[in-house]
Amino acid sequence: MIFFEKDVTPEQRKEKWLSELSEFIVEANGKTWAADGAKVEPQRPGYKELEYHNGLWVLRDSYTGYFRAPGMVTVYYKDTPAWAMQYGGHGQTEGHEAHAKQTFDFLKKALMQANAGLPFRGPEEYVEGDKVYRFAMVSGGIEEGLWREEITEKGELTFTQTGIVGIVIGKDSDRRPVYPWDF
Repeated sequence: MIFFEKDVTPEQRKEKWLSELSEFIVEANGKTWAADGAKVEPQRPGYKELEYHNGLWVLRDSYTGYFRAPGMVTVYYKDTPAWAMQYGGHGQTEGHEAHAKQTFDFLKKALMQANAGLPFRGPEEYVEGDKVYRFAMVSGGIEEGLWREEITEKGELTFTQTGIVGIVIGKDSDRRPVYPWDF
């Protein structure tokens, strides 16, 4: 839970909130898909969904498909959408479908290596035997950014995915912005 002192500037409040958001994303990702977390009732037919709660924070991961599995992660703060990540793209490379389970098992291990400095997916690089996971921010950061990840096995590309992330900024009754760190 975030407690604010009267002498904290709006920028300090924002930075503290973004730091807590990053830590929560890493914690929640370690309890959902990468950790074979429990599924919840999907809000949309044909989707699989996982959810994790901790205090005022909730993360819901919603995706469909298998070899290509586009989806969206939404983080709620105080029951209000506060941050989102869409992901998808190529997924398992054609011709490598027979090894998808091993690829996804390796992806889960890589995702468990994420940290609050780079919370979206996995680390910049994770290696296990002849498998290599790479993550790169194409632009931006946690407030608004684009990323790409890939897995190579024996030097051959077997999985790729891209994503976008960003905070959710609502409006009040006078159409002024309402930032999630001000909820």
